[in-house]
Amino acid sequence: MDTKLPTERQILKCILDLYESNYPGEAPKENDPYMPIDVKEVATRLKCKPELLFGYLYYYLDHKYRYQNDSGVWTNLFSIKVGEKRHCVNYPYLAGILASNEVEHRRNLWSLRLSGAAVTLSLISIITQIFTN
Repeated sequence: MDTKLPTERQILKCILDLYESNYPGEAPKENDPYMPIDVKEVATRLKCKPELLFGYLYYYLDHKYRYQNDSGVWTNLFSIKVGEKRHCVNYPYLAGILASNEVEHRRNLWSLRLSGAAVTLSLISIITQIFTN
């Protein structure tokens, strides 16, 4: 295993894809957004150490995305334990965060492509100027 940790977008996408068929669960009437994940399995798919992935989920991503509503209740992205379930993600919240990350990623790709096209046109212009003079 590498010690290299995948990006936030890669981690969230892997979890979303891996557990998509399990959501909303066997009893959707309970409407529990928290879904247990196997950190080792996710880490294996991402080719990283499970300890690093756990730390990234628990200490960084959960801290980054958790919020407290007006009535004082906290919503977490990742929790060590929810009821009897261990290592849980708030699946719909994760999906929303990933959707936002995907929009930003596509926007950045377009900017990069446009910049690449501008550089290419500039190089063509410079080469044309050199050979025509």
